[in-house]
Amino acid sequence: MDVRSLLLRPASQLLAPLRCSSSSAPRAVTAAVSPPLISSRGHKTTARTKRALKISPHDSFLPSRTTDFPAADSIIYNPPASEASPQHTPFIFLPRNDPRRLAITRLRTSANVDPTAYNSQTNGELPPEMRYKRRQPKYNLTKEHIEEMRRLRNEDPLTWSVQKLARKFECSTVFVQMAAPAPPEHLQWLKGKLERKMERWGPKKTAAREDRKRRAEMLYRGEL
Repeated sequence: MDVRSLLLRPASQLLAPLRCSSSSAPRAVTAAVSPPLISSRGHKTTARTKRALKISPHDSFLPSRTTDFPAADSIIYNPPASEASPQHTPFIFLPRNDPRRLAITRLRTSANVDPTAYNSQTNGELPPEMRYKRRQPKYNLTKEHIEEMRRLRNEDPLTWSVQKLARKFECSTVFVQMAAPAPPEHLQWLKGKLERKMERWGPKKTAAREDRKRRAEMLYRGEL
């Protein structure tokens, strides 16, 4: 595309509404009508922007191609920007004839060096300890208590729920579920109640629950 077409095409697009209106309307009306100026981004600018943003990575992040694969495989040591400390430089990243090896060894073995001299932050006061309710374990249940718990659970599982039995015998809900599980009839009733509830779900909620189940299966398989 030459320069002439680039200069004449925008002008022809701006004058096209005036030509159409001059043939059907008076001259006084067309003078008041102004064509809309809408800026649009062409493909030439987009392609140029993509090429400008396509920056190649730094040489330090690329593996060495000078030798074969086993010898070219190496570790890239690129720590984040922070206060430099000679005690934090591993020997594996220093050449054998590097004078810093001797200096670091002398610095680490010296007894007169303060270990906090090279720390960027001083050890201040720690924040206060979080105060939340801690339940102390109790071993007060006997065989008779467990049998009584099972009897109450089997007779009326709705009245004697897991939380109510845990409060009565002063134990955890996990222990109640292990020691006195619900009878099969109660579990079947709960399953039917859940199925009746799921029948009233709409298509969106049903699809959302299916997607959640699918994501959980993918997570267990290690695909997420």
